[in-house]
Amino acid sequence: MPEPPEYQFPFQDYSVTLPPIPVESPVYAGARSAEKSARIYDGGIGEDEWLSGIYTSMIADPAQDRFYEDLLSRLRGIRADQELDDDEYLELVTVFVQSIDYENLDLVHPKYPIETYVDGRGDCDDRSMLLAGLLSREGYRVSLLYFDSELHMGVGVDCGDEGYANTGYGYIETTNVTLIGIVPTTLRGGTVLSSDPLVVPVGNGTRIFTRCNETRAIWEKLKKTESTLTESRSGILALESRLRAEAESLELQRSNLDALLARGNTRAYNNQVPAYNAAIRSYNQLLEEYREKSDRYNTLADLYNFILLHQHDRKRIFSSCSDECQGKVGSVQLACGSL
Repeated sequence: MPEPPEYQFPFQDYSVTLPPIPVESPVYAGARSAEKSARIYDGGIGEDEWLSGIYTSMIADPAQDRFYEDLLSRLRGIRADQELDDDEYLELVTVFVQSIDYENLDLVHPKYPIETYVDGRGDCDDRSMLLAGLLSREGYRVSLLYFDSELHMGVGVDCGDEGYANTGYGYIETTNVTLIGIVPTTLRGGTVLSSDPLVVPVGNGTRIFTRCNETRAIWEKLKKTESTLTESRSGILALESRLRAEAESLELQRSNLDALLARGNTRAYNNQVPAYNAAIRSYNQLLEEYREKSDRYNTLADLYNFILLHQHDRKRIFSSCSDECQGKVGSVQLACGSL
């Protein structure tokens, strides 16, 4: 059996290190060699039913009880040290699983959660089953969301509203570190989620995630900022073009003035100086406008990049949005993940 890796990942404003937990070798070996497909002899059992049965049985296999308890014990220790509330703890567990290395396999032969942990890698269904298994054991109301047309799987968590595509669950993408309740614009390989998922409830948890309103506000701010940056970039490029043209014109006027002085034609020189000075004032005003717009653009770009690079820190992102994000919390009515 391979040695489980030491997991390190950023969460909120600090770095988390999870030393390897002891894993029972026979359990891991049994998971590796187990049959991971179903032979259907009862024609009355639909595909959705037996597919749900496969995934839930792999998550809930009692042979993994000690594995779950040992891993959750480590995560609970971090929760206690950092004084995390229920929402933040759910985010901690989620970011841990999202940070596992991605492995492009298939949904035909999924891994047991213990395999994904020990191997230190997995694809969408492997990581989704691990996350759903951990969260359900911590009392959260979660499900698997299986997209047959896209051959993709995510996790659903109750956000207290209609959820993604009216499933009753907010969407969690497990193949990248992303905010809870938000569906990525595109998945790996350019795939876009468009089909209605098969919902596979996992466990009997009742806890919900109460911050989907915040993640939606953050996502709305991100999209608005992206649009503003695109528009501002066009305006800045236009200003740059005008500045170059005016600078060339000023250089030509300056050369003409110097030539007049060299020839001793002070009358013509004095007549042209006011127009030259006016052109300089116009250029300086345009330059000031360019600098102001560039500063605003850079400030927005910093915010945009901060949001993208800190998906592991919903709390700090929301704070960085300041009053604008917080003002949207009460007014945004979209379902989790529907933006």
